[in-house]
Amino acid sequence: MINYLRIAVVVALLLALWRLDHVTTERDAAVTAAEQSDAKAASLRVTMRLQRELITGFQVAEAEYQKEKTDAQDEADRLRRCLADGTCGVRVNATCPGVRVGRSATAAGGSDAGAPELTAAAGWDFSALQQGLKVQRAQIKRLQKTLFELHRKCKIVGE
Repeated sequence: MINYLRIAVVVALLLALWRLDHVTTERDAAVTAAEQSDAKAASLRVTMRLQRELITGFQVAEAEYQKEKTDAQDEADRLRRCLADGTCGVRVNATCPGVRVGRSATAAGGSDAGAPELTAAAGWDFSALQQGLKVQRAQIKRLQKTLFELHRKCKIVGE
């Protein structure tokens, strides 16, 4: 009977060790899965933080661009009103070539002609061109700022 008892104890110990091995393996798998989940969660938190920072930076850059665009539009409108009212004009740095009267020619830039001026349509075109240049400068500055922020935040390595 004692032999049967010894065999039963040995079998019980073997079954206990076998079960303990399976429990340990399952625990290790659960710990590995938990670590992977934690790593994914940390990565997602970093991604979300970077995304929020980039969106905030984009919104700031967009606000600056819209302000510069509005300022350019306001300046162009002011210039157009001024040209329409006749209270200002666009100065043209020009000289008139000598005009031949008979056989004598007047000196270049002489007083025989009026001051060079742009036509009304050309004045409007000038203000539109001026506004377009300001808008383009604002767009370029915004793009440069956005690219710089992306480069800085994402740690892009240049070649």
